[in-house]
Amino acid sequence: MRERPGPAGRFRLTSVPDAPAAGALEGAEEPDARPVTLTVTASDVLTEEGAQAYLRAASGVRVVPWEDRHGADVALVLAHKVSLATLTRVEEVTGSDKGRGLPVLLVVDSISERHLWYAVDRGVVGVLLRGEVGYADIVRASRRALRGESPLPPTLVRALVERLRSLPGHPPGSSDLSAREVDVLRLLAEGLSTAEVAGRLNYSERTIKNVLHDVITRLGLRNRTQAVAHAIRNGAL
Repeated sequence: MRERPGPAGRFRLTSVPDAPAAGALEGAEEPDARPVTLTVTASDVLTEEGAQAYLRAASGVRVVPWEDRHGADVALVLAHKVSLATLTRVEEVTGSDKGRGLPVLLVVDSISERHLWYAVDRGVVGVLLRGEVGYADIVRASRRALRGESPLPPTLVRALVERLRSLPGHPPGSSDLSAREVDVLRLLAEGLSTAEVAGRLNYSERTIKNVLHDVITRLGLRNRTQAVAHAIRNGAL
């Protein structure tokens, strides 16, 4: 059974397509794309096999079985809805170390605020909505996750930020962040990309990425989502 192309020619992730010719996804990737090894699990066999077929055809992508996920760079968990089984798959990768090992990307139809919070707390570094992405988008998001980024749609960023702000934290003024770091994290919390943050603050995108890297490294965090969470909990945002 073939998939029908969705908006802008994107293939939806809901059924099994025939595998495209090798390199068919090349044109949609970054010109400086690094090789990446992925492991994939899905809530049904059809979606899992279809995803593996497409991803194997992408340039610079290697796919290993879920059982060999220790050899992957990024783990992809695909599901129509977030269930206990979905979160169990996430925890198979992250275990008790809160995601300090293999980055996990969750690809779902939709996700509640409660499940979003639970997933991020368990080590998920990015969430993609199935109706908004194709396989090339997933490959790009996987490479972003390897660079320490957190691929999240702006609507989910806002939901996460609102949830964080509802939790008890330190009083304002107790932050261990510089003024520039706070400015960067505040804009990220609003859902802006690093390029948009750079434009808003009149810095280069490389400078913004360096600021984030410094924060994440200095505070022992996993990614920029955790950096935003840290800033909120410590009263900086």
